Amino acid sequence: MLIDITRTIGLDTMVYPGDRGPVLERTDSMAAGDCCNASRLEFSAHCGTHLDAPSHFTRDGQTIDELPLERFRLTAHVIDTGSSKSITPSHIGGLQIAPGSAVLFKTSNGKLPRDKFEAKFACLTTPAAQALIDSKISMVGIDYLSVEGEDDPVAPVHQLLLGAGVLILEDIDLRDVAPGRYTLTCFPLRLYKTEASPCRAVLEAL
Repeated sequence: MLIDITRTIGLDTMVYPGDRGPVLERTDSMAAGDCCNASRLEFSAHCGTHLDAPSHFTRDGQTIDELPLERFRLTAHVIDTGSSKSITPSHIGGLQIAPGSAVLFKTSNGKLPRDKFEAKFACLTTPAAQALIDSKISMVGIDYLSVEGEDDPVAPVHQLLLGAGVLILEDIDLRDVAPGRYTLTCFPLRLYKTEASPCRAVLEAL
């Protein structure tokens, strides 16, 4: 069974403070006698469920279109961090995480409202980011708009992960997903020389 963990653009999309929200213009031209409908969509590359490529925070890092397709289909470990607001190395300690896999954090963020941004969301600490890098993972995901809190303008978690080539999957929906191992598929749009892209993220139990 496939489990869709993608946020729906135009329905439950929320944007980071300072970002522009998506503009979705749906048409019903056929009702007016046209032969077809043709909607229009305008959005940030970081809109909804999306992937950050290394070039988001590293000058010479790979862009979305430069990443091999194999990076977007991989084994994923879903980890439930409970009510903790800070994801630390203790949340991944003792787990058998295979190199090249993804780690997705199911947090208390899943209980936050979607009609406004909540500044106090669960996020990664720099020691947790380093522990993931040491585990040689390929991707890390979280169920909110960012893997790190908004109180550090230097963005050390992004710097660490993307600098090590670890892709970041943000704003996934894990509310109905049990902890465990899955196959994750999350192909981004093939955007030229961009640092991020919305994607359709899907899990399949192993």
